[in-house]
Amino acid sequence: MKIAKTLVKALTGKTVTAGRNSSGRITSFHRGGGHKRSLREIDFKRDTSSVGIVERIEYDPNRSSRIALVRWIEGVGQKDASYKVDRAPVNYILASHQMEVGSMVVNSDSSKPSTTGSLRPAQNADSFLRFQELFRKAHENAEGTDEANAAITAAPLPPADLLDLNSKVGNCMPLADIRMGTWIHSIECRPGQGAQLVRAAGTYAKVIKESASQCLVRLPSGAEKLIDSRCRATIGIVSNPSHGAQELRKAGHSRWLGWRPVVRGVAMNPVDHPHGGGEGRTKGGRPSVSPWGKPTKAGYKTARKTPKA
Repeated sequence: MKIAKTLVKALTGKTVTAGRNSSGRITSFHRGGGHKRSLREIDFKRDTSSVGIVERIEYDPNRSSRIALVRWIEGVGQKDASYKVDRAPVNYILASHQMEVGSMVVNSDSSKPSTTGSLRPAQNADSFLRFQELFRKAHENAEGTDEANAAITAAPLPPADLLDLNSKVGNCMPLADIRMGTWIHSIECRPGQGAQLVRAAGTYAKVIKESASQCLVRLPSGAEKLIDSRCRATIGIVSNPSHGAQELRKAGHSRWLGWRPVVRGVAMNPVDHPHGGGEGRTKGGRPSVSPWGKPTKAGYKTARKTPKA
């Protein structure tokens, strides 16, 4: 409870514009209302080489995926963390599918892994001892929730998972350190800019080809994109993959989410829509048009032609 009270104070309110611009005109239709939301500061950069323990998995009303509260046990200072709980730096990160409470996550700047799946032989001994010491420290100094402590005590990580950073979901590392064929998410477009690609619930990309300076990644749309190998990505699939299969239980459910009803043009008055007015259900003898009189069917092209150089 002490952790929860501290984090609630750190949340910030979110301003609702109801689809209006600074002049008060509606620019995005069917928006407005909804339940009050608080913003959680998510660490999308994860650029500090560190190791942490997942305290809990939480619901975030501002995104379709879940978020994870991570307590960093090495590598993150108080200034780098979003919140401070009992002198332990904690951050919110985007949760990966099958990430569990008590599991260890790593923000890695390690060297290129070998083809056998582990770090290079020269680093095996040091890495194993370092992670073993960190995990022992997590057991001794755990001051989080009882659920997190029970998960850490009951299911310690095997040495293989500690050494092979590519096999553990939730680990963040540069694309140059990720093996081909790995599923990834939360990908940067430019080094150090923060994750911008593949952040929706249940989405993932796949590393297709690697080179010295660029990495070929297949995005969820099927498009293949060349990305700088220094850009960071997270191993695994974004959490909450069943988000697209959820159905609204009643009309008020959509209002809770901030969606207002959709009104047909023929049900409006002539002042509100070209299809409005008249006796009975009629469009006024004209094809379907938008509220501004633009045709909406028959392949009407709205894009402007690019002038030839």
